Amino acid sequence: MKWLIPLLLLSTGVLADTATTGNLLPNAGTGQTSPQHSNSTIDGINSSTGFTLNNVTDYSSNFNELEANGTGTVSASGTLLNISAGDHTTTEDSLDGGVTLTSKTEVQNCEWVGSAHQCGQATSGQDSYSTTVTILDENNEELATVTQNRNTDSGYNNNTYTYTDTVTHTGEGSRKWSWQWQGIDGNNPNSTSAVGPNLLGAELKATLLNILYSPLPPAIKEEIVEIFDDLGEEFEEIEQIVEEFFFEEEIKMEEEFEMEPPVMIVMEEEEKFEEEPIIEEFVMLQEEEKEEEEPVMEIIETFTEEEKEEEKTVSEMLQEGFEEEQKENEQEESNSETTETANATEEDGSEQEEVQQKETKTAGLETILEKIDKQVKQIDKNLELKNLVKLKVMSSGNLLEAYNIPFYEPRIIYEDQIDIKDNRIIYDIDLVEYKQKDPIFIQKQKLNSILQERQNLINELQVLQNG
Repeated sequence: MKWLIPLLLLSTGVLADTATTGNLLPNAGTGQTSPQHSNSTIDGINSSTGFTLNNVTDYSSNFNELEANGTGTVSASGTLLNISAGDHTTTEDSLDGGVTLTSKTEVQNCEWVGSAHQCGQATSGQDSYSTTVTILDENNEELATVTQNRNTDSGYNNNTYTYTDTVTHTGEGSRKWSWQWQGIDGNNPNSTSAVGPNLLGAELKATLLNILYSPLPPAIKEEIVEIFDDLGEEFEEIEQIVEEFFFEEEIKMEEEFEMEPPVMIVMEEEEKFEEEPIIEEFVMLQEEEKEEEEPVMEIIETFTEEEKEEEKTVSEMLQEGFEEEQKENEQEESNSETTETANATEEDGSEQEEVQQKETKTAGLETILEKIDKQVKQIDKNLELKNLVKLKVMSSGNLLEAYNIPFYEPRIIYEDQIDIKDNRIIYDIDLVEYKQKDPIFIQKQKLNSILQERQNLINELQVLQNG
């Protein structure tokens, strides 16, 4: 039954036909009158019969016009049923196919001092006027309406002004029409004298949008509503499945990129080295009962009772290594100074001292690391002690500069090289083609296609419900 929907839409679209009525207003058949434009095609005013006048002076029999006083209205209403529209007579079914009302109104608006066509009792303030067109159901409930205010300057004969207002109802239920013209004096809206704009001609026509319209039986309408509800539930399930799919993908991505927490190695006092240990260190977490309860890493240096006198702390080892290297460097410096020229500047001397200090620190660290290698054979203990020594060196001042030494001295061995490029295309696929084969991209395309199809079905069902 779901395939019946597009077939019904197709059949109604092919068989649709329109029809337009004549003038529905009381002045229908009057034709053109003397104050109208020479090219006017709408009926003039030769009588007020059938119109409802409110604060309007009736000049229809004398001058073929109706003039608003301060604020005046001319109105009329009627039925849309059983009206001739060409070869068709309107019925409820043909009206349910949709109705458009088209109003054409011709006016004079020159009774104000600023008018280019000044006439009558011209006063200050530009007059204005409007037309309201409404489509009603059988209970006089409003289905569609339009109102447009204007104040265009105009006069009589070929200086008149004609305007058009249109309103449409595409659903079922159009049964009646209502029309009203209003004129307002710009100087005194409450005046009871004929000083406002003038109505010279008017017409109202109804166009049936589908005279062959046939409403669906109630059983089919109910089935359409059920199908609409089922489709809504199905697409909600599809959306939920898609959301869960993308949610699971996000979780997987987060799990893949989740970093493992760092592992802390704690050296226990009971463990012993295969060789005689130089130093044992403990890394402990202490909790302080203060406002800031943050773990503090403390390094405690302990020695065995038998080796306290023989072994030295890491700081002493560093200091000893630095002093030994410094002595060696001082001896080399004293030897090299005899070969240097007497014209060396003070700046060169300071630069040499900085370089020598860096070299001394580096050499002292290397000496200690060599001693650890000689005395500690267990690999894990060897690495831990080396790391502690390096941390000690880095924390004892700005010694990180000691590591800013390149592995190899830069040497230029190739000069005047020819710039050779290979412009061959190595990869035979571009980013667009790669993206089109991506599973996520394909999934999104399918989802968009399903959502688009759903929207099309919803639009078709809404047309059937309104139609």
